[in-house]
Amino acid sequence: MFSPRIVFLALTFVFVLLLVFDWENINKENKLNTSLAVQTNDSQYQKISNDFLEIYVDQRDGSVKEVFLAEKNERNGLYKTRLMSDDELLTFYFKTSVSGFSSEVFVVEELTSSSLVLVAEDAANNKLKKTFNLSDNYVLEIFDELLLAVPGYGSINFFKTFYRNGKKSVDYGTSFSRDHLAFSTSEDAFKDESLTFIKAKKEYLGHWVGHSQKHFVVSVFDKENMQKISMYPADSNGVYRFGFEEQVTSSSGEYLNKTSIFFGPKKKEVLEVVAPHFKYNLDLGFVFGIGEFFIVVMNFLYGFVQDWGISIVLLTVLFKLALSPLQIMQIKSMVQMRKLQPKLQEIQQTYKNDQQKLGMEMMSLYRKEKFNPAAGCLPLFAQLPIFIAMFWVTREAFEFRGESFLWIPDLAESDPLFIAPVLMGLMMYASQKMMPKPPQTQGMQAQIAQQMMVVFPPMITVIFLFMPAGVVIYSVVNMVLSIVPQMIIMGRVEPSTGGGGG
Repeated sequence: MFSPRIVFLALTFVFVLLLVFDWENINKENKLNTSLAVQTNDSQYQKISNDFLEIYVDQRDGSVKEVFLAEKNERNGLYKTRLMSDDELLTFYFKTSVSGFSSEVFVVEELTSSSLVLVAEDAANNKLKKTFNLSDNYVLEIFDELLLAVPGYGSINFFKTFYRNGKKSVDYGTSFSRDHLAFSTSEDAFKDESLTFIKAKKEYLGHWVGHSQKHFVVSVFDKENMQKISMYPADSNGVYRFGFEEQVTSSSGEYLNKTSIFFGPKKKEVLEVVAPHFKYNLDLGFVFGIGEFFIVVMNFLYGFVQDWGISIVLLTVLFKLALSPLQIMQIKSMVQMRKLQPKLQEIQQTYKNDQQKLGMEMMSLYRKEKFNPAAGCLPLFAQLPIFIAMFWVTREAFEFRGESFLWIPDLAESDPLFIAPVLMGLMMYASQKMMPKPPQTQGMQAQIAQQMMVVFPPMITVIFLFMPAGVVIYSVVNMVLSIVPQMIIMGRVEPSTGGGGG
């Protein structure tokens, strides 16, 4: 018959596993093959490019139908990642349009390597000229120039719209990826939500709106002025619309409007200069400040060692040194607990039938010996936000994408050989064995402690199998730096008094 505690631990394990495991990305070989297939483009779209981006424009309606971003390094034949597309794998494209203007097809007026000019006329002889220009590393500018056949006055609406269905982006290496709508409003610096949450038209004022995934973000933005952000629920084809609606006024019959779109990586220094609050697209959760600080420090360290894995190791060492007073307190608490073991066991034996008196006598002993049982837990509380920040950083920051370290080919993906997670589980078990026995060496609490020693290390190992290797490397190094001082000090302090959990 199963113990209720074992069932509870098993359910907890399954719940945590569901949180961290990306069930849609089990077969990475298939994902790689898909990414390799889509990077070969033989479409009839008009192409412009620079060293970072390839933009493909549909001449029929002037929409941006495909966008590729160059990878940092070619790996396994993959040299670019597709961010936008319009096929059976993913519908995600962008189009600017003008209210009242409709044309069958655009004509190419000018084409260079990094710019494209399209021109069209409608039935009323109104002329629309669209200029596409790659002005920056990751920014596409679109200039819409409308010339009315009969000069008019007043305002005309320009629409800058993304069209996207609910499928995930086609990108090799998207474990732990959460594709989502992202935007900034006058009330909130950063908001994100799933497209499927849009059940009715929503309107906001903000500087940018776009779609985010692991390592990359695509967004229309206006750095200087807030624009009207509009979002629409899915149409009959399951396609959502979101973007800007802008009014342009003219007194000459000629209307000119500029659109800026960002297609780029989640790098702190890149995002910070795009638009107000745009840096929050580097999704670091509720520990954003800590994660941002980690990125700054690791970029600094990388400047010296030129290896992101070593940067993680050095950062871990630095934080371990900074938190060393807490670890010293923890070790002292362990030593004191070991020395108190005989007295605690004597109290337990004397008052084993009176739990209230047992608790009072133990607290009296703690006060007399000036021992704080919670002191040993302080390092754990301090390290928890650091661990969470490292998880978010290694998952989201573009710096770790495709970066290898020792046997690990990609620090942003899970360890393919499972070496680091297994090491983590073994060291966690060893650390638990070194801990002094709790005062209640018998009964239910002792059974729970024993079961945790058996269940917890394997549970952590399995969870770490699917986590980004960068955060596992951090955890392994941190555990080594914790265990070694414990082994040295605890081995010298009255080893004959017992203490290792057995």
